[in-house]
Amino acid sequence: MKITLIQIDLVMGSRVLLSLLREKGYDAKSLQINTRYTDLLSDGDLKAVYGYAADSDVVGLSFNTFYALQARQLAVFLKNKGIKYIITGGNHATALPDEVIKYSDIVVKHEAEVTLPGILEALEMNKPLSGVKGIVYRENKAVFHSSHPPDIVWKLDTLPFQSTEINAIKYFDPKRKLYTPDNTELFPNHGNCYFVLASRGCPFGCAYCSNSLYRSIDPGFKKVRKRSIGNIVDEMEQALSAGFESFYITDDHFFAFTEAEIGQFNREYKKRIKKPFSVVGINPNIFRQASAEKKLRLLINCGMTDIRIGIQSGSDKTLEIFKRGYKAAEIPGLIAPVEKIRKTIWGPPYDKLHVALDFICDAPWETEEDKRATIKLARKALKQYSIFFYTLVYLPGTEIYSLALKNRWISDKEKDIYLRGIAGVDDNIYNRVLFLIAVTKERGIDLSEKLIDHILEVSGRDLEMAKKIIDSFIESVNKTEKHHDVKLKHAALHPYLTGFNEWVKTKGEVGRKVLFRSYHEPYG
Repeated sequence: MKITLIQIDLVMGSRVLLSLLREKGYDAKSLQINTRYTDLLSDGDLKAVYGYAADSDVVGLSFNTFYALQARQLAVFLKNKGIKYIITGGNHATALPDEVIKYSDIVVKHEAEVTLPGILEALEMNKPLSGVKGIVYRENKAVFHSSHPPDIVWKLDTLPFQSTEINAIKYFDPKRKLYTPDNTELFPNHGNCYFVLASRGCPFGCAYCSNSLYRSIDPGFKKVRKRSIGNIVDEMEQALSAGFESFYITDDHFFAFTEAEIGQFNREYKKRIKKPFSVVGINPNIFRQASAEKKLRLLINCGMTDIRIGIQSGSDKTLEIFKRGYKAAEIPGLIAPVEKIRKTIWGPPYDKLHVALDFICDAPWETEEDKRATIKLARKALKQYSIFFYTLVYLPGTEIYSLALKNRWISDKEKDIYLRGIAGVDDNIYNRVLFLIAVTKERGIDLSEKLIDHILEVSGRDLEMAKKIIDSFIESVNKTEKHHDVKLKHAALHPYLTGFNEWVKTKGEVGRKVLFRSYHEPYG
């Protein structure tokens, strides 16, 4: 049985599945499609993808909510071309299986390392799919739901590493079409940086996150499953031998590892790897534990250059709805250890820990007071850091999605979710002020509260004048840096914010103006 795994955008689980299936003797290959949320595939694109998958009996298609339209388009095309089985998976398929099964033969819920081999065995042996847990499937035009939650892998060390076998991996994008990637392209837009998933699961219950979807399937899925330190470093060592030069640890909760485990990581990493690495998915609540600061020191001591912390909002009302578990006033104190420990083991430009804070904007319930509270927090959270901006999206299966349905914030899923895009925030004076704070905070500049209040006050009388004030500040910073020949790429992964893109949506919410970080490409 021949299998082509297709993932739209980066889906790390598909790389593990590719290794797993090939270990089990399946003739498996992979295709990653890199495209913008709003760009449907042309007829030529679809034919090129089919040309790669045409010799396969099965296509496994992984995607998230922002690529649901492309996934549907591709699945229908491939089925009409004669692909025998279309198996879909990922967050979106897990959340809306009754929608996704309309263009699939089988939908896999949650993780697929146990489920997919079970499906393939049933198809090969002509056994009933009713014996496979955690799926939705079509049979003789009827749709059947497994009554049991999926089996998932609890001992992650038993899984193979992500495949980097270039002979089994192709990439596709609308400009370059079908091509073989080199190592610098295996993780798009991150050069020779290798993405690592050291654990799975998250103990926190944030209302906007898909982890709440998984625990609704089985409460046990909130448990953090950790790989052994030796197993993690073995994968990194293999990545080094393949030519990668830095690492990006993408866990939802890497600090779930104990102080002893982080200590072991420190020792092994310094001995065997010693390359810059980054950690994301940090919740401020972890700093309530004294061990968090010790873990932070150990990680910086062995090479960590970048961290990202999810702050999300300065509004207590929003934080409560998001179920973040802290008040806005607590945040500067909680993340204070980050301010104390900024010196890394590296020379310039990695000699100072680069910190990014995530903010979620555009919640429909937020008042002017809520938005001002976020601006206030952004000013005082840390002396120097980057801001990553996201617009609130109602991901299916999350508590926020249920709240949006209840309050009728969703009138059209395609417009209000699939084509909304997560990276572009609404163009309003409050988000523009956040951009201004981001530009200055990245450079360690503290704008006074009086100045911010003045800009907001001016915007009430003359919005265009307020915009010009903000633009003039950003222009001044950029001109000064150009004059002094400042190296703008401060860290391994996140360049400085030198401005922002303005974009008017041409699909979905047509005419909606959005703002992007300066190095993002607009999404529609």
